[in-house]
Amino acid sequence: MITSAIWATGLGIFRTFYQYLFLKDMFGTKYRYTYLWFYLGTWLYGHLNVWFAITGTPWGNMVYLYICAFALNTFLFHGSAIKKSFFTLWMYGIQEAAADIFIPLFLAAASLSRQTGCFDLLFSTIDLTSCLVSFLMMEILKRKLHLLKRDFEDRDGIYLMCIVGFVCAAVGMMSMTFDKLSNWDAEYIYTVVIPSGLIAMGGEALNVYCILMLERRLVERLAKQQYQILKQHMEISKEQYEQLIKIRHDMKNHNLCLAQLLKNEKAEEARYYLEQWNMSIEERETVIQTGSVFADAILNPKYRQAKELGIDISIQMSVPGEDRIAPVDLCCLLANALDNAIEACQRGITAGYPAGQIQMKSQIHPNYWVFEISNSAYLPVKQCEGRFRSSKQLPISGIGLQNIRAIVDRYEGVLDLKSGACFTLNAMFPLP
Repeated sequence: MITSAIWATGLGIFRTFYQYLFLKDMFGTKYRYTYLWFYLGTWLYGHLNVWFAITGTPWGNMVYLYICAFALNTFLFHGSAIKKSFFTLWMYGIQEAAADIFIPLFLAAASLSRQTGCFDLLFSTIDLTSCLVSFLMMEILKRKLHLLKRDFEDRDGIYLMCIVGFVCAAVGMMSMTFDKLSNWDAEYIYTVVIPSGLIAMGGEALNVYCILMLERRLVERLAKQQYQILKQHMEISKEQYEQLIKIRHDMKNHNLCLAQLLKNEKAEEARYYLEQWNMSIEERETVIQTGSVFADAILNPKYRQAKELGIDISIQMSVPGEDRIAPVDLCCLLANALDNAIEACQRGITAGYPAGQIQMKSQIHPNYWVFEISNSAYLPVKQCEGRFRSSKQLPISGIGLQNIRAIVDRYEGVLDLKSGACFTLNAMFPLP
């Protein structure tokens, strides 16, 4: 009895510690000494169930543990509620499904070998094996989604929750059909018990397969986005290269013209000609230099577009490296924010107002990156249920703001929108 208690306590501590490491890697902690609070919370709601017999069935126990664990994880870790709900279900549901695999198989083996008197050792072995399977499944999930967790959206979590929930429910319902061990004869074991265990094992394999397919879909989605950014960057680079070729081609003629003007002692005309030539070169130069070729490729054409409209635009940007924010997300954020600002100024021009101004700036701090853009807003910005809506004649909310909000949520940042004489967008991104 004492040995069993020590074994159960040690296994429980190790299981809790591994679950904490798993959640910490996937979400990040909110407080100092988070493991202490995590362990105390887990110990408390587990012992409350034992002391007061809150649930008396396997299904009730699983639901109780899931609800308590989800509440504790919401309090201690970052991330959206849907993602936390999925990862909590993965931790507890997978282990319950693993237990439903090994309980019938191990008990069938014990029944066939006539070894039915060592239930304590048998159930300890089942508990340990189920924990090992649970650790393996958490490790698979962490390795497959850790690098892509920012692209792991809420809809992906809902999709996987449906799969995991269905598998756990189906496996649990099969295990409830078993009679007591004393009623198991050989025919019942071979026709019902062992196939049920193998089916449950197939359910766990289905969970792993869904994770692998999700990883593949996320990689394909990311590759497609990067291809679009690269394509746009190549088009801009091609345009700049063609402009450079034209300048080099015309340089000889420009030199001949200047030499002729100077030969004819027309210094004033030569100076004016040289100024115009320099202005034409400067218009084609890269004005915005952020340190990121992707950001520069997005910002410079839009900067020139705003200048051509007469908008007073100022861009002072410093952006994090590619290891902190993916280039596709950075470009999507900057492009949507600047497009919205330019469109707002264009609407003002159409309505007869001055061109207005746009100010875009950002600053990198040790642990976070702050991005801000503001633009003149002569016309009121529409709101519906607390959300800003597009001023275009479309029956949907502004797609640009939806994209920006999705990126901020993906990086677990903070988005603040203010509307008045100027429309201001502030976004803060925590940096790993």
